Amino acid sequence: APMFWFSGPLTEKLGADRVLVLSLVSYILRFLIYALLRNPYQALPAEALRGVTFAAFWSTGTVFAHKISPPGMSATMLLFMNAMYGGLGQSVGAILGGKLQSRVGTKMTFLCAAFVDFIFVCFITAYLSVRKESSFRNPKQITLPNEKSE
Repeated sequence: APMFWFSGPLTEKLGADRVLVLSLVSYILRFLIYALLRNPYQALPAEALRGVTFAAFWSTGTVFAHKISPPGMSATMLLFMNAMYGGLGQSVGAILGGKLQSRVGTKMTFLCAAFVDFIFVCFITAYLSVRKESSFRNPKQITLPNEKSE
């Protein structure tokens, strides 16, 4: 995805916290577009936003996971992030989304997902606004720790 090329400069300019929030807001927009579809071509903007949601989240999340990992544990932290996103997150999302879709329908499922994501964005924004080490209020470039090879 081309967004992977732009995610580095975007993260440097906005800060990792803002880019992660931006990717979550992109999910809200995607869910709303899917909920309001009238014909298949209206899904194209949502699919274009997938580049922002996935690439911005994944590249910034990878750098952030590397930054917060203890020395020598970067690969383990990335493995953990991948397991949470690709394993637990997608599995639980598919199960809960499928159950919700069978009970309330596709449109309402996407509206519920947008609402839950909106609430999460509100909480995460409030948290990042008061956290001392956050780059949300004052964006700064992520610097990776120097790892010593032993």
